[in-house]
Amino acid sequence: MSSTPRQRLCIFGIAFFVILLAPGHSNPRATGGASVAGRVLDADTGEIIPCSISIQTSQGEGKGTIRKNVSTSPSNGRFEFAVPPGEVTLTVSRGFDYVAEQRQLQAQPGQQLELTFHLHRQANLRSRGWYCGDNHVHMIHGAGKSTVTFPYVALAARAAGLDYMSIAQNWNLPREQATPAYLETICRRVSTPDLILVWNMEAPKNYWRGDVTNCLGHCWMLGMRGATSKGQDAIQELSQLSALDYESQKTPTPNFESMALIRALGGVVAYTHPCRWDWGTWGGKGRYPLEEGKLISNLAQELPYDTVVGPTYDAIDILMQPWDRENYLKAQKLWFMLLNKGYRIAATASTDTSFGNPALATPGLVRTYTRVDGPPSISAIARSMKSGRNFVTSGPLLLLKIGNHQAGDVIQLRQPADFAVSLEAWASGMPNQNLATVELLRNGAVVRSFDVKKGDRKFATRFNISESGTAWYIARCFGADKLQVAITNPVYFVGSDFRPPQPGLARVAVRVTDGKTGRPLSGKCRIVRRVGQTPVQVSMIDFTGGRFAAEVPGTVRLRVEAKGYKPMEKSVFMDDAPLLQMTLNMREAELTDWRTFEEIRRLLQTVSLNFPLTPVQ
Repeated sequence: MSSTPRQRLCIFGIAFFVILLAPGHSNPRATGGASVAGRVLDADTGEIIPCSISIQTSQGEGKGTIRKNVSTSPSNGRFEFAVPPGEVTLTVSRGFDYVAEQRQLQAQPGQQLELTFHLHRQANLRSRGWYCGDNHVHMIHGAGKSTVTFPYVALAARAAGLDYMSIAQNWNLPREQATPAYLETICRRVSTPDLILVWNMEAPKNYWRGDVTNCLGHCWMLGMRGATSKGQDAIQELSQLSALDYESQKTPTPNFESMALIRALGGVVAYTHPCRWDWGTWGGKGRYPLEEGKLISNLAQELPYDTVVGPTYDAIDILMQPWDRENYLKAQKLWFMLLNKGYRIAATASTDTSFGNPALATPGLVRTYTRVDGPPSISAIARSMKSGRNFVTSGPLLLLKIGNHQAGDVIQLRQPADFAVSLEAWASGMPNQNLATVELLRNGAVVRSFDVKKGDRKFATRFNISESGTAWYIARCFGADKLQVAITNPVYFVGSDFRPPQPGLARVAVRVTDGKTGRPLSGKCRIVRRVGQTPVQVSMIDFTGGRFAAEVPGTVRLRVEAKGYKPMEKSVFMDDAPLLQMTLNMREAELTDWRTFEEIRRLLQTVSLNFPLTPVQ
């Protein structure tokens, strides 16, 4: 299979390395080298702070100079490097709020350089109640290997300037220790006053009967408790509910049943990389033949259904890593469309990085900032995130105020009125960054745009707008290039014309017969929704003559019982062929087309389920 952009990035990144001096290393002076040592301080508090350190060296002279970029490595704030003689560029950074410091040095053979760096926050968003995190980070991804420890993961998050980070499966633990209780203990042990490390899962992560072309969608969660009301392990249950590649033996389960469990346990759930797909080679394992040029889907193919019957989810990732730009721009298009149809879906960002691959183990390259009232906790962040009190960024920092309202707030509009708008933006604190453009969008269209003076790292403005009806406003800004972007969640205006979309109901025509003779049967039908694997009865219908009709939520199953026969259960979503096939055959063009959502509503009106029951022996 040809390499993807992500794989090419990995191959390039593996060539980078850092040499950290430790007891037992040879003295650089003995080998003609030099050493660079030092510490990194918070400019305001004077405390030593974790940071990311990268080093660039040159070897040779003139046109023959060879430059070696060295990968960024996390540091606890003290460092010592061995470097060859010559020009050395040292860059110290800590995420997007701290302004990075860069120094060029001339290292002489045998020299020992001692340095101190002072990093200062440019916006200090944490002091304003904004906390940033990355919720799609794997300790080990798939069948990968990793020797990374939980203390190292926490250090990497702190060095990246994250206030919290969720670490997902697989974890570098023996299988018997990968329990919610143990994960909570070890994450709490390595958390610090400036970082909350928490476990989470990429779940549901669900392929219909294990076929990589039929992806119901990938999700992550935040704030979920680890045990059900009956004391069951939520990790095990969610793992059983999703089929990964090649897991054809698993009983198919819709994503919305996993989502119901996550929500019941206090969590929020987000669809990640909803528009990602590629062509490749897959198969040659289990029941699947080897195929060239196969559609490898990471699409959120179930998302339209989950939206129409719910929404059953809380957020969508609209920003991912730079190599995924084409796909995340489509996710932004999808989000705009849902907002314009009245769905208040929160926007989030995550990296999908993995510590199992050294070239990808950089959390926080994109991140979600969430505004929290009071002290930060994972449950408080999750609640605010669901409410849309967020902005997402790959570098710039951006705040929007309309009157006294910020992202996620709702303004009830009784009559036309004027409102003061405040925009504040900062360039990423990483080296060589600046602001280019700051925009205000109404219902997805740019209504005000400001070009920032070349080289400026900060921008602020105030102006008035007039509003007379239902609308949503977001702010967006760009940095040194289009890969540097920040997007706020909306401030909503609700006028007298607003009608929130209602969950689509299914009109189901049911036929119940003896499976051998076709004779119509009488009995009961229990309308059941599943919270994970647990059935919860919604209602019950008595029927006679083998036929009945019902209007039910699109997320339920129907369990038919007749005296002398084995009960049978069917799902509105999984057992109505038109609905299921529309989902399994969905491609990116359909996912971002509102006509798909309308067609699902239409199909929900004509659901037909047959129950040929088997007599009890």
